Amino acid sequence: MIEERLRNLVISGFGVKLTKSGDLIEVLDKDGSKKHISPHDLEQVIITGEASITSGVVRLLLEKEVDLVFIGRYPPLFARVVRSDQSFISDIWRAQIMMSDEVKLEIGREILQSAVYNRIRMLQHLSKNREDLTFDDAVRRLKEVRRKMEKAEDSFELMGYEGEGSHIYFSSIRRVIPEKLSFEGRKKRPPPDPVNALLSYGYTVLHSRVEYGLMLAGLNPFEGIIHASYRNRPALSFDLTEEFRQVIVDRVVLTDIVRGRVKERDFEYDNESGGCFMVEEFKRGFLERLYARFEEEYTVEEEGKMQFIDIIFRQAKKLKRAIMGEEQYRGFRYR
Repeated sequence: MIEERLRNLVISGFGVKLTKSGDLIEVLDKDGSKKHISPHDLEQVIITGEASITSGVVRLLLEKEVDLVFIGRYPPLFARVVRSDQSFISDIWRAQIMMSDEVKLEIGREILQSAVYNRIRMLQHLSKNREDLTFDDAVRRLKEVRRKMEKAEDSFELMGYEGEGSHIYFSSIRRVIPEKLSFEGRKKRPPPDPVNALLSYGYTVLHSRVEYGLMLAGLNPFEGIIHASYRNRPALSFDLTEEFRQVIVDRVVLTDIVRGRVKERDFEYDNESGGCFMVEEFKRGFLERLYARFEEEYTVEEEGKMQFIDIIFRQAKKLKRAIMGEEQYRGFRYR
């Protein structure tokens, strides 16, 4: 599949070839069809599946500062290409490393309280037009989790409450998921059922956009605030992703389920890993709907209407200013 949308070029499936043709990217599909794309029209190229890309294309993307990401089934996000001459030390990065535990706790609390708030809004949205479906008890418990977070004394305790909130939320949404989809709760590596397959893939795409937004803002995505930083784990990306999981990915996944779009035949199982994955045709439609959600406009205080993809970058810039001590961080809360 070749998909141009959201200032992205997404290559999935097998047999696609990307070569350089002058200052353009030439994309040859396995059926012989060909198209030329200017890197000036792109922010990001995502390659998932077995595609071929030449070194000329890689150099062109790096020269034009286009993000190049490779996504695999397992592990979810396994590569991003960056220039070797990129400055890895900056005042912002130093500020990240030197952040006190008190500042980290303050920012982390705001991120996770915003995330729990967005879970509450998702449950309220699910029950809005159905008299037979209420989540009053779950909402009450999630509000209690937010109050507990306010009193958390360190990031470890804060993440414990986040786990409690996650369990409440995913246990609640099971009520709108048909039994035949075998969803018993959030499980990641590998996803064992269709719902987890959708969530994992959607979160991976979301994570790549969040990480790119952080890099554009000048932040080090590997220096986390609430998620632990170790090895090559982009912990700060995981931090900021928390604010947008329900607003973007869960909204698309649950809408698909409620509207009956998700069928067992749209998934296949890998005997070696035990994982469940979307078939290519269904993935195409899911990505289309996911990108449409990224492009939806939402009215942001003081700034008017913005696409969600731009709101992510807005939050990355706000996070940078908070880390630099220029303002107090305020997370994204979906009204």
